[in-house]
Amino acid sequence: MENHKPGPVNDAFGTTRSRRRVLALMLGVWRLLRKALAAADGGAPVRLAISETVVGDVNLNDARAAMLVWIKRMMVDLNVVIEFNPRVFATTEEILDRTRRGQLDALALNIIEYRQIADMIDPSQIVTEAGVTGLEQYLILAKQNSGIRQLGDLKGRRLCTLKSPKMCLASAWLSTILDEGHYGAAEQFFGSVATDAKFSRVVLPVFFGQAEACLTSKRGFQTMCELNPQVARDLKVLASSPPLVVIFYAFCKNYQSVQRGKLIGALSNLCKDPAGRQLATLFQFDELTVRDSSCLASALGILETAERAPSRRGAGNRKG
Repeated sequence: MENHKPGPVNDAFGTTRSRRRVLALMLGVWRLLRKALAAADGGAPVRLAISETVVGDVNLNDARAAMLVWIKRMMVDLNVVIEFNPRVFATTEEILDRTRRGQLDALALNIIEYRQIADMIDPSQIVTEAGVTGLEQYLILAKQNSGIRQLGDLKGRRLCTLKSPKMCLASAWLSTILDEGHYGAAEQFFGSVATDAKFSRVVLPVFFGQAEACLTSKRGFQTMCELNPQVARDLKVLASSPPLVVIFYAFCKNYQSVQRGKLIGALSNLCKDPAGRQLATLFQFDELTVRDSSCLASALGILETAERAPSRRGAGNRKG
């Protein structure tokens, strides 16, 4: 996720300064953590892990710094005692291994990771984005005057796809609709597939006729339409996924400490303080709410269907 090529002197200086700031924050938070642990009377700290799969096309140091500021806010101001990795974000392998070993209480992860440890997660409280806007939906778009009327018309054509944490189910969903139409695997069906983390580089090639279709998020498409109403007029939806919950916080089974309620309260009110709003802006969400695991049914259904697709055996076991 980091660029190892040498950059200009100013860039190098900025990177060094950013890393020093993150290190200072980490040291400060760990000092606060030791102090909080010494004074805590509400039980053991919450052992929290945050998957690196929730980090999108943002500077990793900025993401760490924002998360650390929020954790500091919870520990000091809200009296939520949290034990976490000093690197802040954990790999999928770490998330799965530590959960299976009983070394975690709470975690932020994506639906693909969740499915592999679902039997160890408490289904009663899933902390997700609130409201209809918090649900992710995938779209396949084509140009109105392209002559493309259905999915089958894209055989041998160029597809642009959006890469982001919330698009973690996109390839599984694509495989299910291709399988329904008996079109085979995406790699054989499309002439070429290009991936980009920028909405504009995914949607605009279709608008300008440089690609026949794109697979993007409904939210991203709506943003593009607000910026350029002609995009809304010239592009049409060929297929759309059901609304999905794909990234969320969850708790391990049998974890009932008083700290759990405090953490849920902090997450639910995250956007009411500056540190939380900074985090929400960076990770592109509005507010969080508590649901149960039934909210994951559509996403899990896509993974299960994709696993049965002849062209995509074992899709549900891949890293998100």
